[in-house]
Amino acid sequence: MKTYTPARMRLTAVVAENLSLYLVLIGVFILMFALNGERFIRPQNLVSMAYQLPIVGLLAIGMMISMLSGGINLSIIATANLNGIIIALCLQHFSAQGMKLAGGEWVLLAVVLGFVACMLVGVINGLLISILKIPDILVTLGTMTLIAGLNVVLTRGYTLSGFPDALLNIGNGESYGVPNALILFIVAALAASVILNKTRFGFSLYMMGSNATAAQYANVNLVKISVMQYMFSSAFAALTSLVMMGQLNSVKASYADSYLLVAVLAAFLGKVSPFGGFGRVSGVVLAVIILQLISSGLNLLRLDPFMITATWGAIIIAIVVSRGLFTNLRQRLRSRDQ
Repeated sequence: MKTYTPARMRLTAVVAENLSLYLVLIGVFILMFALNGERFIRPQNLVSMAYQLPIVGLLAIGMMISMLSGGINLSIIATANLNGIIIALCLQHFSAQGMKLAGGEWVLLAVVLGFVACMLVGVINGLLISILKIPDILVTLGTMTLIAGLNVVLTRGYTLSGFPDALLNIGNGESYGVPNALILFIVAALAASVILNKTRFGFSLYMMGSNATAAQYANVNLVKISVMQYMFSSAFAALTSLVMMGQLNSVKASYADSYLLVAVLAAFLGKVSPFGGFGRVSGVVLAVIILQLISSGLNLLRLDPFMITATWGAIIIAIVVSRGLFTNLRQRLRSRDQ
């Protein structure tokens, strides 16, 4: 007999679970406003943040999906660049009028081929990890290096630019005054939340991350779930690529390399367990908003970009240390009670 939790109680549980993130969000907003004054809340800056947030947000959700089993996807940036490069090369090859004037059917074909390539990367990652029992970090590091090298070979190190308006509109257009990239991010985040929380795949993935042996005894096909997991992660890499193409009107083998650190940071900050089995899309979304506020605030202060990168590393260290101290304190309190 199934039991159901009222929607109001589920919503309250999610809010309580992310309470610390809401408090951090409010604190960061107040701090950045104090440092930058009215410049921080000007419409131009808010719109800029709305365009920038989806790239990190999509990558962070893709990273979260790979971490739910206790793994990681270091190849997510290289996969995103591969998607964009394949789309550009297909448009150059198939369209007689050139990439800029490519027809809708060629754009659709190029997007589908790029998506298939991303799915193939996910399948390779999932099979190597689940069948050969190679650690996730080693497999995805290898595929990251392989794909990054392949991207350079395909582009010969050059930047490919001049995409048709249909693709540019995804990352740089707007609908009813809202950036299309932000709409895409919201829809993708909601879809990911439903898939992870309401489907058999999502339940099996959380179970595999919590206890792979128990999941196997519960008739969970670990190979199938692992492959689907990395295909799902690669799908978010493909979506990220579409947004980057629209905003930059170009693709390159080395685009967004620094975002790998930010994606991992967003997942950690969003309370995704590095050991697997725990993490919510809502927490990652809040973490991405927090990081975007910090990034925009520091940019307004005209800090060196390398200093901002150093800040991300410092935040990761602070999160790891604080959670380690909190875990030790909780264990001591439990042992004292016993």
